[in-house]
Amino acid sequence: MKIFKYWIAEKSRIEIQGELKDLTTYGGSNISLDEAALKARDKMELVKRKINGEKHIFDDYEVEIREEILQVVDDKTIITRNRYGAQVMNAENLMFIDIDKPKPAGLGGLFKKSAGSDKEKIFDMVRKQAESSKYAGLGFRIYETYQGARVIVTGKNFDARDGETRSMMNDFNADALYAAICRKQGCFRARLTPKPYRMKMKAYKVRYPREVEDIQFDSWLQTYEQASRGFSVCKFIEQTGAGYGASEAVRFHDEMTGAGMHLPLA
Repeated sequence: MKIFKYWIAEKSRIEIQGELKDLTTYGGSNISLDEAALKARDKMELVKRKINGEKHIFDDYEVEIREEILQVVDDKTIITRNRYGAQVMNAENLMFIDIDKPKPAGLGGLFKKSAGSDKEKIFDMVRKQAESSKYAGLGFRIYETYQGARVIVTGKNFDARDGETRSMMNDFNADALYAAICRKQGCFRARLTPKPYRMKMKAYKVRYPREVEDIQFDSWLQTYEQASRGFSVCKFIEQTGAGYGASEAVRFHDEMTGAGMHLPLA
């Protein structure tokens, strides 16, 4: 998980297919701006080599999360603000599974008789997976979201880039884009505050690092935070599988998302 306190932009102009193009790379550091600048220059050289035809240069690259750090929950869990203004939990080893739709009927005969809404089918699928011998010893906290469900897996530390994690994401029918982002960024992410458009608010494209003070963003953020008080991101449904007490990160998640407040989901 690459999240940094200091960021610097490196700008360069390069000829691509006969045209001059402006390039920008960003370097991050938790030590100093000087180290961030060095990393930005190193990345610019890698980009140029990629443009010049070197293959596979970024195949194993772990993507940095270039977002403002808002709070450090613990040494493995950091809260940032994403590109449309929402707060996000970045967890290095606490698995979140984002599920937008139930598994197709008929997979091994396991889900043929599911009835009810798509969300109920998702909850039922999670319960059945949690009861299987494959996942014995793990706990599963099920939450309803606007689109489907969120699951927090307790009882073990997970690596977002590990094959076991990929297999588990497949078993629980995790959203494919979410699973891919987890692998690329080397962590699990969970949005803690509402999406603006679900609160009938205009989105704001958050730029970070900000080169100058953004008064418009400050005004938008005040309105966004006030509106957010009337919504929850998810609603806690139940704990299934093995029983584990909530960690500090889980407690923080539940408080910030309004998981127990029964407000409209956004």
